[in-house]
Formats: sequence, structure tokens, C-alpha cells
Amino acid sequence: AKLPVVMWSYPAMSSARDPLFDGAGMADQGVVFVNYNYRNGVFGWLAHPWLSAEMNETFQTNSSGNWAILDQNAALKWIVENIEGFGGDPERITVMGQSAGSAATYHIVNSPLVEGLIVGAIIESGVRDPKDPLSGELAENYRSLDQALETGESYVSGLNVTSLADLRTLNYTTFSQGDGFGAVLDRYAIPDTYMNTLINGAANNVPILTGNTRDESGATYGLNISLATYLADMNTTFAEWTDEFLAVYTANDSSSASAAYNRQWSDRSAVGTWLWSQLWAKASDQPVYTYFWDHAPPGQTQGAYHESEINYVLNNLYDTDLPWVAEDYEIARTMNAYWVNFIKMGNPNGGNLTYWPASNANCSTVQEVGDGWGQIEVATSKEAVTLFETWFDALETVY
Repeated sequence: AKLPVVMWSYPAMSSARDPLFDGAGMADQGVVFVNYNYRNGVFGWLAHPWLSAEMNETFQTNSSGNWAILDQNAALKWIVENIEGFGGDPERITVMGQSAGSAATYHIVNSPLVEGLIVGAIIESGVRDPKDPLSGELAENYRSLDQALETGESYVSGLNVTSLADLRTLNYTTFSQGDGFGAVLDRYAIPDTYMNTLINGAANNVPILTGNTRDESGATYGLNISLATYLADMNTTFAEWTDEFLAVYTANDSSSASAAYNRQWSDRSAVGTWLWSQLWAKASDQPVYTYFWDHAPPGQTQGAYHESEINYVLNNLYDTDLPWVAEDYEIARTMNAYWVNFIKMGNPNGGNLTYWPASNANCSTVQEVGDGWGQIEVATSKEAVTLFETWFDALETVY
């Protein structure tokens, strides 16, 4: 049938079997939905000189530690080779994921190892200005190869083995989750820093759909903090920039402090994603469509929380036990329609949907999805956008 294909990469602490990732709502719209599992924890990210030596012998690279990414690449290559047997078109594959799954998707966009295998990417809660310190803390973070090797050697030293062969004979229950494991800037599976891939161009120059949810990455729905706590937290985060940020995110009591605290975190994510889209445009002529999800699913108290858009994007409310109402089903149909359009055409627009323009350097807006549809300001004010951009530019942290 040569149908368009989407490859879904799930977020952390999960697996492909989670009902939240049921793909039938996508399949119902003429999309071949592919879900898969990949190694994680120690098995997905262990770097060690023994493994580097093996990789060098086999692939002529000293890469070590990015086994999860290589699994993700292998899944994509499998789809290319086999999807025609499921009615899919191997030349119309979009990669898609949320949080850690969005990092997986971003790795594929950047990777020369899978160059030319995709036509689009949907990155949910997963890109931001690489100068933002959060880039080193959230799903898209990575560490240097030297750091990863040091962590790996320390970990393996406690396992009482003297060779890679011995290590592989251990029962899998021997391995604890471990600390410090994750993606590695190995110049192979991850070819370069995020900043350099933006400036020089990603291996896969494709249309991107990306965005954030209102209550994630520091923003906490229903927060109730004192004014003193707010001022202390702002000072810890922004240091000598605190006064500038307090001028934009003002507060004079607990209620206004809680609101201002949450808003600066939401703005930081949304502005960071918008700025990422402007960096993307330096080397790419392909559009970026940015969104801001603000609908709180019923029956919970976390607001528009991290992952809360997934049910609606996949239009699979039937498979998750929340007290859905008619409005939720309507939102899900609309969200799913935008995403399906993008998978089919590289553009979310079509049908009777509210128009969604590509991100634009001359207009700091983002597409509201959820409680409303259409363009809204990316932050509290244009002053907030300029402030975050200026602050990021002043920082030394670059990923």
C-alpha cells in the first residue's frame, strides 16, 4: 500500500508495551506505526576500554557507551528493510518520540550512520537552546567519552571480572542500574555537539515538529511556595541576573510567587525551543513547527504534565484509564490530525485545522495546542524572550 511510516521511541522508565503508546489511533488514519524496545541503563550506556577496543577492531572507531542509540539506529534500518511487508513505504519514514524518546529521535536526525533514511522528525519535550544549562540535565544531555569511560571502569571494577568475556558471562541480574550512565559524545553515534550540528547542519535535513508542555521541566502545577522561597530559588538559578529576571517575573506574595516561578520555567522551555528553531535555520532550509501543549487531562492533579500530550497525539484515549469527557476526544482527534498530516506531508496543516505556520525568526510565537488552537506569544512578553536569549548567550555551557 506504500503508506507513510512512523517509528515511535518511548520515554525513560518505560517500554514499548505500555498502553500509553498504543499506535492503533495512528494506524486508523493510514499510518504504519512501529514501536520497538532498546537497551537502557547499564546495558544501553556502559562505556569501557574493553568495549572501545572491540568497537575499534570491528568498526574502526573507539566509540563506547551508546548501545541504546545503536539499537535505535538498528530499529530504523530494520524498518527500511522490512516495512513494505507491512504496507509501509521505506522512503516515507518519520521518527518520533517523547522525552528520552525525543532524544533518541534527535540522535537519529543528527546521525550520519542513518543519513537519508527519514523524511521528518517529531521531537516532543526534547530540544532547547544548547546554551541553556538544562541541556546538560534533561533527556537530551550527554557526557564526554572520557567521563563515560571513567564511570564505566569504576562500575566494572566492582564486578570481579578481568576481561570482556568474563563480563559477558555474568547473569544480567548482577548489573544494578548504576549512576552516571547516559548518552556519550563519542563522535560516532553522536557525531558532534548539538551546537555544532545546528551550525554546520544535521545529517538528516528534514522538517521538524517539536514543542513542550506547560507543566514540565521545573514548572509544577498547583505549586504553593512562599515569596522568600521564590526569591531564593531565583537567585540560585540566575545569580547575578536575578534582578533582571525578577523585573520580568515579579512577585509580592505567595500566590504571585508561585505563578511567577512556574511561568519562568514554562517560558524557559518554550523560548529555548523557539531559539533552537532559529539555530536550526542557520544551516537548514527545512521548516520547524513549534507547539505549546496546555491541556490538563482529567482525573489527575499535575496539570498539563510531562507526557500528558501522548494520549491525544496517538488518539488512544480508549487504552488509558482516565475519566475522559467529550472535550478530550475532540482534542485528541485534532492533535492526531496535526501529527498525521506532518507524518504524511512534512507539514501539520490540512483539512479544517487552524493554520499552523512554521517557526519564524521575525515572530516569536508558538502554536497553542490543547485548550486552544492557533498562534500565541512564546513567553510572557517580548522582554522575557529577549532576556532568556541574552542570558543564554552569556553562559559558557554549550552542548
